[in-house]
Amino acid sequence: MDVRARSLSLTICLLATCWLLAPLVQADTVYGIGAENDWYPFTAYRDGKVEGLSVDIVRAAFAASDTRIELLPYPYSRCMELTRTGQLAGCFNTSPDARIAAAFKLPKEALFSDDILLWARSDQAKTVDSLDALAGRRVAVTIGYEYGSRFDGDPRPVRVPVRRDLNGFLMLQRGRVDYTVAFRATAQALFHERPELQGHFTPVATIHQPQLYLSFSRYHPQSDLLLQRFDEGMRKIRADGSYQRILDHWRHVEVTN
Repeated sequence: MDVRARSLSLTICLLATCWLLAPLVQADTVYGIGAENDWYPFTAYRDGKVEGLSVDIVRAAFAASDTRIELLPYPYSRCMELTRTGQLAGCFNTSPDARIAAAFKLPKEALFSDDILLWARSDQAKTVDSLDALAGRRVAVTIGYEYGSRFDGDPRPVRVPVRRDLNGFLMLQRGRVDYTVAFRATAQALFHERPELQGHFTPVATIHQPQLYLSFSRYHPQSDLLLQRFDEGMRKIRADGSYQRILDHWRHVEVTN
């Protein structure tokens, strides 16, 4: 066999080997996904691990599509910025608006939904029927969170930015703001963990009833693949009942807590 023949034979063997090994290499790939680190019971970093309702959903969806992931905990605003710039493939939990839709790729399948509520001190609680009542009022909002275009686009409330939902409730308790905005489930979990807050706050309006999403980067090289795998997995776990079992489990956790 001459040199060119041997070279051609070696090239064919190498290509065949790469073709056979490609599925194995892909199967062993672990993809990093950003996870909000302080939003229990949805997603939080606790005792050295990421846990919560949406954590279980994300893991189940990717497992159903044979995709290995590692959840990387970050503060929400940092997580979303790393995803926006392509340093992370995705981040959750996001309540989409026009700005989010323009900056990120959104899957067809939502993670879950919950109510965003306007909270007042119980001793001053009066039903708020319209955002008109919030004109000039101080409202604590968590940095980086989306509360729906109707509220986020209204310039009349005086927004007081806070790092965590807890800080918003503490400011409300001390009279430094008139209201705070927080999801129903996260507020209930917070009141359970901080018994001294229980009974002091009452929801006076529903600001938004959003669906929450895993947002994907427009610049990360694997984001298209992962978005496809996520939607595929979500359809599978909805069909086989796994998704509902996760919801039921966390409802039970909230009730027993």
